[in-house]
Amino acid sequence: MDEQFAKLIKAGKNTLDGLIQWMKDAKIIDGIKVTEQKAREVFSETTDPKNVNLDKFKEALTKLAADQKKSVEEFSKTLADEAPKFIDALTARASTLKDAISKK
Repeated sequence: MDEQFAKLIKAGKNTLDGLIQWMKDAKIIDGIKVTEQKAREVFSETTDPKNVNLDKFKEALTKLAADQKKSVEEFSKTLADEAPKFIDALTARASTLKDAISKK
């Protein structure tokens, strides 16, 4: 997961909103057992929601896993498996936006 998180940093998507979306896409935030509100609560101690570092993300992920009586390794693997699709989607969105801007 560390490698995927580094790619998010490079893409500028290590924001709280970006990480929430990654967890939604990976089905960690399912709206039932783990809600977006609950996920945002565990990030409440983050000093910069526009630039979440890996340690803070792991800390929050550990809290969410403990609340669900799951292992952080299970959540990490789920996120790592979802990361390539998530990063590809981000890249595609950025490319589409760039194309739209250049046509104006």
